[in-house]
Amino acid sequence: MADPTVTSPAPVSRPAKTPGDSRVVLAHIMSEHDTNLYGTIHGGVMMKLIDDAAAAAAGRHADGPAVTVSVDRMSFLAPVRAGDLLSVEAGLERAGRTSMTVGVRVTAERWNHSGPATEVATAFLTFVAIDAEGSPRPVAALDVTLPGLS
Repeated sequence: MADPTVTSPAPVSRPAKTPGDSRVVLAHIMSEHDTNLYGTIHGGVMMKLIDDAAAAAAGRHADGPAVTVSVDRMSFLAPVRAGDLLSVEAGLERAGRTSMTVGVRVTAERWNHSGPATEVATAFLTFVAIDAEGSPRPVAALDVTLPGLS
């Protein structure tokens, strides 16, 4: 039987955050060490960069640690080669009570010629914010209201 003199702490109300509050951009110059037998970057190397950027965005939104729960979708759109500068941009798409969906867009600036960056991958991952014991904890709401459209 529960002790009636012990009360649970009131839920913490966190102010809503915007997608821009958690946006992260990681840049990485790909090297020969990242390539496979075909001379292109291993998909797993790019997946790690995607997970790193997404985890940073989720952690920013959660104001603390968040762990990857699932990779909901990952698409490789174009090959990446040694010398390419990758930009991995991650931002919150959705926030639930303890979980967050993070969208990631990867572009490459080609070393051997100038021109616009090429989109080389996209991904959506789900994270859960955790406390010091590893249990899920609440996160702020995501405010996706566009200014002037309310």
